Amino acid sequence: MFGTLKKGFQKLVEWLDFPPPRPKPGVSDVHWEFMGDLLGELAALSDTETETFLNRDFSDPNAIRELADSWIRPVWARFMPSSREKIMNTLDYYLASGSGKTDWILPSYGIPLAVPSARLFFGIVRETLSGSPPPATIELARYRENRRQAFANTLYSDLVSEADENGPFPDWPERKGLILPGDLERHAATQPLERLRHWAETGTTPDGVPGLPRDAARWNKNTDTDAIREMAAARFARQKHARLGVYRLTLSFTHTVGEGYLARRPDTLVTTRKARCIIDRLGFMVRCYPVLRG
Repeated sequence: MFGTLKKGFQKLVEWLDFPPPRPKPGVSDVHWEFMGDLLGELAALSDTETETFLNRDFSDPNAIRELADSWIRPVWARFMPSSREKIMNTLDYYLASGSGKTDWILPSYGIPLAVPSARLFFGIVRETLSGSPPPATIELARYRENRRQAFANTLYSDLVSEADENGPFPDWPERKGLILPGDLERHAATQPLERLRHWAETGTTPDGVPGLPRDAARWNKNTDTDAIREMAAARFARQKHARLGVYRLTLSFTHTVGEGYLARRPDTLVTTRKARCIIDRLGFMVRCYPVLRG
């Protein structure tokens, strides 16, 4: 009985993930999560790395450029050309339009970078990667915010090749520390709301690891998290081709799967029907948690 219900649940979710709308000539589709995907391994730091980044000073633009060169350029280099275009269009749209969604990225992905402003940070990253600053103005009619989750899951990276038409890919940064199963417990349905409030307001995890204020969420008590992770793993495998794969999947559901508090807003409980799962470059799923924004 349970197995039948579980399979039906998985098919329902996959059925609801409709294909993206057909492209419009002359219109570029964008999605806010692409800015988080660009940050790559920064969205899957170990506790050791998190504490190291908390001690780094990013008030100097040169420090952001150094970060972009060492941590973000290797990720950017491995994105396929069509994915790079989507990311660049997304950066240009949100930066030039002044959208507040630029401020969503670091707290939603739990990235512990104390930057002067998200707009400055992403502007410098964009300039470092492309060699030119983001445009001051854009023709808004030439862009479309595509909210379909199927579109949000369309960034592909080269998982095998060590070079592209521009030569060898940059080296990955040296990783320190491990991502432990305890990370899953931070989002467990048993986490008291008071701990989530503290996490959202201070950045300190329920088990005492310091950080920056971030979106803090727990699963609903009736949510089958094992089924969600199995579903994500199957999707990761299905979307992995001979050389290509995705590093982040966001799944949408017909019902609430989690709840929590937005960063620095611990007074309003937010519910969500979405979950984000992140896989690292070695093929391990290292994050899976409810997404409170979008």
